[in-house]
Amino acid sequence: MLRGISLAVAVVGALTTGAYGHGVWTAQRHGDLAVVYGHGAGDEAYGPEKVRKAISHLPSGETRDSKVLPQAKNALVEPAPGAVALTVVFDNGVWTKGADGTSVNRPKREVNGAQSASHSVKINTTVLKEGAALKPTGQGLEIVPLVDPMGLKMGDDLPVQVFADGKPLPGVPLYPDYVNDGHAQSGKTDQDGKVVLFVRNDGLNVIGVSHAKKTPDNAEIDQVGYFATLSFALPHADD
Repeated sequence: MLRGISLAVAVVGALTTGAYGHGVWTAQRHGDLAVVYGHGAGDEAYGPEKVRKAISHLPSGETRDSKVLPQAKNALVEPAPGAVALTVVFDNGVWTKGADGTSVNRPKREVNGAQSASHSVKINTTVLKEGAALKPTGQGLEIVPLVDPMGLKMGDDLPVQVFADGKPLPGVPLYPDYVNDGHAQSGKTDQDGKVVLFVRNDGLNVIGVSHAKKTPDNAEIDQVGYFATLSFALPHADD
């Protein structure tokens, strides 16, 4: 039933504020695994220092540090040997909305007539190959697949669970095809943070979700704005 709901409400995605957030995911670029920052099919240059950490997940459930390789306009990642999945944390800094409604990448104290400020954090989980049995890691926001997506094909059901700070997050819609249809949304997660999507593409799939955590005791920011993605690339049917 949840899958049916997701199709029925997909058209409302463009009406929600969260649909316009940028995300990060990983993708092959000239034979290297790159951290991509963008919205929909477009991606942008960024300072490689924004990639704060990259963690490899092994089939045993253990984790290892991954190498982050800074480039001129982005960063590459080299997973640990044997890694089946990867978590990347991207700190996009503080964005403050000024008196004219325009947001700038500056602290609240430096913007005249500041209305609000949000610390923007992007988190990606990439499934690299079969054998990834992922669990929540306690990140501010993350999407955990409940089946191994690398064993699926286009059109198959893909149940996922959304967590915020390690706890299930109910009542949030996802972006089931963030790269190709960045405004379309699924139905909302249930009380356990779960929703059933389906595999949209024969190739790269990027699923997104956004969530804001208010920070009433922090004078510098009003919230931490999280955008999390789950990505995986299925082999093309004719490969």
